[in-house]
Amino acid sequence: MKKIFTISLLTMALFTVANADNKFANLTEDYLTTKASLNVRTTLAKDPQTATNVLKVLANDSNDMVREYAKNNLK
Repeated sequence: MKKIFTISLLTMALFTVANADNKFANLTEDYLTTKASLNVRTTLAKDPQTATNVLKVLANDSNDMVREYAKNNLK
């Protein structure tokens, strides 16, 4: 039982790492620019696993800090 649990955890971890760049990829530009709060946008911009297309939108955000975090994660 312990071996099966360990294998399951390792498989999930591998899957998560393999799909890391797709995190939040389904968020639309409309949502990010008109509906998402500053707190949400800041959190997304700080997360190094946020999808590139989301970071590109946030790199043009109205808030200086959000833009800075997003641009740093795009590098």
